[in-house]
Amino acid sequence: MNIDLNLFRVFYAVGKNLNITKIAEELYISQPAISQALKRLENMLNVKLFEKSSKGIILTEAGKIVYEHSKAICQLDSATIELVKQIENKQNAVLKIGVPTHIGTFYFPRFIAAFNKKYPKVRIEVINKRSEEMIDMLKNRKLDIVIDTDMMDIEGSDTINKLKLLELEGCFVCSPKFYNFKVNQMIPANDLIKYPLLLPSKKTHNRKVIDSVFQKQGVLITSLIDINSSSISKEIISRGVGIGWMIREFVQDDIDSGKLVEIKTNVSPVMTSLDVAYHKKFISDSTREFIKILKSYSERK
Repeated sequence: MNIDLNLFRVFYAVGKNLNITKIAEELYISQPAISQALKRLENMLNVKLFEKSSKGIILTEAGKIVYEHSKAICQLDSATIELVKQIENKQNAVLKIGVPTHIGTFYFPRFIAAFNKKYPKVRIEVINKRSEEMIDMLKNRKLDIVIDTDMMDIEGSDTINKLKLLELEGCFVCSPKFYNFKVNQMIPANDLIKYPLLLPSKKTHNRKVIDSVFQKQGVLITSLIDINSSSISKEIISRGVGIGWMIREFVQDDIDSGKLVEIKTNVSPVMTSLDVAYHKKFISDSTREFIKILKSYSERK
């Protein structure tokens, strides 16, 4: 059986909007031509795809199944066209990467430098936004890659793949101005909670893990300030406001220089993963090469 992909494209467009008039205008095709294409597809598949309702047309049960397959066909077709364009216009390739500030500070530059050395003609756009916004942009193909921690909500996604790069360790730190803690002094969990604490917000994966490790010690941990920006959190901590939980690598230089003091506790360290997320179906050559560099770095670690 010869398959006319144009029939599936027309059906997908109509099934997505359920409005033949609108699709006729968008595709510059007459309404009779669209109706004829839909009829041909129904005859070819020997099923009824649409039925009338009080609001116009709706998909039949068979139509819903064909719609999902048509969607996959159209997305794959678009991806193929995009990849061909990228191959033909290698000089104009653009890699759009979403990364939060704290990751951009101490990990991201080395990735960019390695990629640029190998592919100096590929342009790079770096976007800083909230994690939720960047994941939405990735799903809508406004970003090629997102590098971030705490991306648990995309587990099992139909459109996004996630690859773990590194395990990062968290620690508690404060300014020497805040309290005269001695280096390596052990502060039990039930004493630590008596101090003002700066922690990730309760909805984050990191906060849930922090709560869990303290609960294992029989301690309920509460915060004075909930904050999801590592840069802002470190600035507040350095001003002597309280004790904060931070990713160790982000504050290691400050600990080594004495600007911050690490607080030792009797709870297990909170580990968080650094991940890269990318679209399952729409992945360019530049994206693949950047992911190879990320994987290479993580394997060396």
